[in-house]
Amino acid sequence: MLESERRRQSVLRIYDALSAGRLHGESGNVLETVFSPQARHHRSSQPLRDGPAGARQLYLELQTRLSGAVATVKRTVSDGEFVAVHWHASTDPRDEFSGESWCEFFRFVGDQVTEHWQLHVAVPSNTVSGRSVFSDSYQHTHGTGHGEAAPTAINREIASAAFARFIEFDQTVVADHWGEVYLQHNEDIPDGPEAIRRSLEEIGGLPEEFRPSFTVVATVAEGDLVWFLEHVRVGNQTGLGVDILRLVDRRIVEHWDIPALRPGSVDASR
Repeated sequence: MLESERRRQSVLRIYDALSAGRLHGESGNVLETVFSPQARHHRSSQPLRDGPAGARQLYLELQTRLSGAVATVKRTVSDGEFVAVHWHASTDPRDEFSGESWCEFFRFVGDQVTEHWQLHVAVPSNTVSGRSVFSDSYQHTHGTGHGEAAPTAINREIASAAFARFIEFDQTVVADHWGEVYLQHNEDIPDGPEAIRRSLEEIGGLPEEFRPSFTVVATVAEGDLVWFLEHVRVGNQTGLGVDILRLVDRRIVEHWDIPALRPGSVDASR
């Protein structure tokens, strides 16, 4: 098994154990296996202890909020030293408008995680598009792609260039990099590239104290998905955000996110 796949499977053991109720029992050594004793967890609102103990506290908090929660992994990426997971925590995993949306980034050294970023938000009861914050809508409606499938490296390069302009609120990036079909999983923004252009115009026009600034912490990619973990600042508030972009024919066609600084999200600037 390739090292990247071995690391992915190591992380996925956490969610299997969490769903089966085995994470904190006799089989609780899953966390000791995955996390280095010195692993650092990035969450500043309620700092976590280093190592497996901090991870155990994190997942125990979830089980306290949502007793009997099941962890349903929606998408993963394993890229170099990173594994990232977007997953659904809910007592009714069939209902994608329930529970919490989680994203976690794990940085490995060797076979253990040495750095870990986590954020989650309550799943909205509805979205303007009518689709959930988890579904793979482009693949369901348009297939897996048209024409030549771009390699991961090309998708990463295109998405990174587009995202660098996006977080500077450059409206012209939409015409250059977005597809005519653009499916949105954000709670408040409708489908289509014009909605993104208008959103950039509105946010870019805000007074500086209300305009978010972004610093990309990590970029990971696999296949047609490119993930960005970013540190976000608005005034004196800071937090983490995640954006996941799907590219088809070198154009951005679908987007998922976990927004920073939304009420109920976890501040994570530590």
